[in-house]
Amino acid sequence: MYNKQKNSDMLITADYFRLSEILKQMVEANAITSQEREELLHKSGLIKQEDGRWKEIPTGPRSGYSPAILTLD
Repeated sequence: MYNKQKNSDMLITADYFRLSEILKQMVEANAITSQEREELLHKSGLIKQEDGRWKEIPTGPRSGYSPAILTLD
């Protein structure tokens, strides 16, 4: 059966970009550190690549079959 609540909890790619911008502003305002920003991005469901880009982990039908690679910085 389709679980509407579960799908509404998932972030879409645009949400990750918005989250990244908000967290960057918080770092610039000294509200959080860069390390805390990275931890929050990771907790949101992203994995940091060795080259500094972030990979979205596909967790549902809206994610598709392959993960999105996001360049947030």
